[in-house]
Amino acid sequence: MTRRVNYEDNIFYLSLVFKGIAAGLKLNIDTDLYRDRIIEDIRFLDKTCSSIYQSLRANHLMIDRLTHLKGLMKLNSIFIELLEDVLEERYPLASALEQDFDLLQRIQSTREVELAGLKEMIAKLGDEGVDQEQIVSEQEFKFLLSSDEDQEESSD
Repeated sequence: MTRRVNYEDNIFYLSLVFKGIAAGLKLNIDTDLYRDRIIEDIRFLDKTCSSIYQSLRANHLMIDRLTHLKGLMKLNSIFIELLEDVLEERYPLASALEQDFDLLQRIQSTREVELAGLKEMIAKLGDEGVDQEQIVSEQEFKFLLSSDEDQEESSD
């Protein structure tokens, strides 16, 4: 049995996880209690974004693919900005994450590569949409219908 993936809800949930991370980084909370949790949430967000990216990349015939690609692109963009802010120590908790800066830089690089891939897929889909839009004139439509009717009458 094939499994149906609800990309819209998955991306929405990841956005909520992102907001939780961003809010936590802005607070003056006890780093001994929350540092590991924040790093694990960032890892989860990175891993899950990659998984959704790979799935969207492989599934060319999906309905609403463009919408999902755009949603994931937006999430990647703000995730990259957050990582940049942490690495430049613009958050109160950033200094407590200093020992994980190498990991955060690798995650940021991965997000940037996937963001470029998303932009490329979106551009490609946009180009295909222009090429694929076909307008059938009223005369062509009548011709097509009359051809079917003529074939039905001749087969009777």
